[in-house]
Amino acid sequence: MIDDINLEAVLHFIRNYRRLEQMPLEDGFAELACVAKSDQAGEEKRLRQHFRDHWYSKEKAFGRFYLNLPHYRQIYLLHQWDLLHYEDKAYLWECERDGRFALMAQAPVLAGQLHRLILFFENHGINRQVAAGVELESLPTEFDRRFGNSANWGDYILSLAEPKDLLKQLIDHTDKEAR
Repeated sequence: MIDDINLEAVLHFIRNYRRLEQMPLEDGFAELACVAKSDQAGEEKRLRQHFRDHWYSKEKAFGRFYLNLPHYRQIYLLHQWDLLHYEDKAYLWECERDGRFALMAQAPVLAGQLHRLILFFENHGINRQVAAGVELESLPTEFDRRFGNSANWGDYILSLAEPKDLLKQLIDHTDKEAR
């Protein structure tokens, strides 16, 4: 499925979430408030408080926050960052029309791949042999920068001269695991 995703979009996603993780808590939440979107009167205020509390409880750990969002709310954030996929509009329409769809339907390609990538980051440390068929040539020199999370992986990927090669391998790997 790597042909369905632009690796530059993945780098844009990583740059945006790393920027978000480095902001003061309240500034970061101001950007994340888009996930609280609701068509129901009064519901948006309640959702804003819920997601604000959630962001604060995760202490700016983007991966832990993002993975707990339903896919349609992840897509709201992706749209905030100008990361759009042609399937998003129909998916969001179906989610609004039928709440069960939001629970059971498969996420559009971009949202699904970014979700799986963040899940991989949160569950895998930065080691020489990261996964079957994925081997890293260099490692962070500081041991605590090898711990698996969105911040460490984001910094690691953005530090590479050619990050697209590794991203392609990681996305291919996570797509195979999803099948």
